[in-house]
Amino acid sequence: MKVLNLLLVALVTCTFGLSAMSTTGYAASDQKEATTSADTAKTTKQAGKVKKEIPHEVNINTADKELLVQLPGIGPVTADSILKYRETNGQFASIDELTNVKGIGNKTLAKLKPYLQKL
Repeated sequence: MKVLNLLLVALVTCTFGLSAMSTTGYAASDQKEATTSADTAKTTKQAGKVKKEIPHEVNINTADKELLVQLPGIGPVTADSILKYRETNGQFASIDELTNVKGIGNKTLAKLKPYLQKL
């Protein structure tokens, strides 16, 4: 009877011990996967932050769409609007005339001025 009780106690102890070890193993594995995922996300985010070189001294009267979209605040639609404005009204007489283009307000113009050639 004593032997049976000792075996039962040993069995229960081993079961709890294995249970604790496997839980720790799963937790460590989950933590490792979470860390790996976080590291991957961080690396991806850093890769997305690669700064593009913004062109300087851009002449708004001669710049094509590809050059215009590289400027801050100018996307493809606004670049098309600038080109259409140039076709319709001729060359810009001043940089401030850009505010006549749909999609360019005073804030966007302020972002653009450091990158534009004086007219």
